[in-house]
Amino acid sequence: MSSATVYKGGSEQSNAGIKSVRILHTADIHLGDANGEVCCGTPTHAPYYHPCTVLHALVDYSLQAKVDLIIVAGDLFDHNRVDAATLEFASEQLKRAVVPVLILPGNHDCLTPDSVYHRIDFSRSAPNVSVFARPEGQGFSFPNLDLAVWGKPVTDYGGGLRPMSGVPPRGAERWQVAVAHGHYIRGSLPGTDSYPIYHEELVNSGRDYVALGHWSNFYCVCQAPVKAFYCGAAVETGTCAIVDFLANEIRVRRHTVTPAKIA
Repeated sequence: MSSATVYKGGSEQSNAGIKSVRILHTADIHLGDANGEVCCGTPTHAPYYHPCTVLHALVDYSLQAKVDLIIVAGDLFDHNRVDAATLEFASEQLKRAVVPVLILPGNHDCLTPDSVYHRIDFSRSAPNVSVFARPEGQGFSFPNLDLAVWGKPVTDYGGGLRPMSGVPPRGAERWQVAVAHGHYIRGSLPGTDSYPIYHEELVNSGRDYVALGHWSNFYCVCQAPVKAFYCGAAVETGTCAIVDFLANEIRVRRHTVTPAKIA
């Protein structure tokens, strides 16, 4: 596993002497909106929230809540043609978060040859930000949090990719997290939904929590043996998931930020 930036943040010792960890899980912010508007332009999807104010509000809340890690489970950007102003805004906001930020390319900002992620160098503009950039999947380890995160980026617009296939065995870290962007499918038979995430893949993943993106609403699709949640599309609902890894349990709650709304 590759190492991400080490950070000592808001974690506290639990009663059992085990450090607690708090993650802000968000997805579907859609910076840049549609039709190539600049970040400060007018989104076409009224009455959605303005994507820029969504990101700003999420970072504000991450600081308030003293999270240790932010996970963006796909579609930070609305498309791969976003302009330089939008990229600069994203870098400024994510850098302001201070804690490590992990970004998974989704179906809108997929990791194609013309991907937006080939045009932005977070190592220079926001060193606390890392992108899942290996098509086969990539892991990041945070030794100070005793936590590891694995994710497979969306690499095409076709929809055939299975985001939870090829998950490696558990690592040495106490807490094991996966990130995936796609449609949850309860059964095991092939469906018609793009980027399918099958229930059995979640159950057999060996992870403690799976951060999902692509669905509009906050929704739990699995409670045991792994907790798997959609956080909701931030640009539509303003919601995110706050995930607390405690001594003997994982608690997930919905939080709604209040960014400016498009009339």
